[in-house]
Amino acid sequence: MRIVTGTLRGRRIASGRLGNLRLTSSRLKESIFSVLGSDLQGTHFLDLCAGSGQIGLEALSRGAHVVFNEPDRRRYSMLRSILREWKVGAQMYDNRAEMLIPRLHEEGRSFDTIYVDPPYHIRHGGEPLSLALLGKLSVMPLLREEGLILTQHQKELELPEEIGALHRLQARDYGNTRLSIYVSS
Repeated sequence: MRIVTGTLRGRRIASGRLGNLRLTSSRLKESIFSVLGSDLQGTHFLDLCAGSGQIGLEALSRGAHVVFNEPDRRRYSMLRSILREWKVGAQMYDNRAEMLIPRLHEEGRSFDTIYVDPPYHIRHGGEPLSLALLGKLSVMPLLREEGLILTQHQKELELPEEIGALHRLQARDYGNTRLSIYVSS
């Protein structure tokens, strides 16, 4: 995996150390950043389920202030090592995403972009984790005005048009993956 543009352009993330992690395709990554733009200078970006960190690192390269969250200890350590090696700063958490949302809300944090890409097979409260996280984000708003929530999920999972204070702008399919984009209503 390679950072496409910005101050970290051309740097590689060694994906071989990540085990069975599902990686975001280049085509989907291009689409995400065509929505967000190439200059994210001064914006605040939450990579809620960071995994390899590839999306958050791309946002960081484009100037965003990034908060990473990755509960898996091995991946968290690998991402922390990358940040040190590349000499870039970012805040990191190692909480389960459903636990971090209320914590960030209590701290009064807010973000221009929230990227949600949990493991597809995990459920919370009997529902797919991506849907559960959207539900939490709709009642504990972390999204700034005119901000976006980008949720990557299985194409077969139909997320709602509206959930609490969130409204889906669009959904785009990339193979067996769908990117659903939400804004505050």
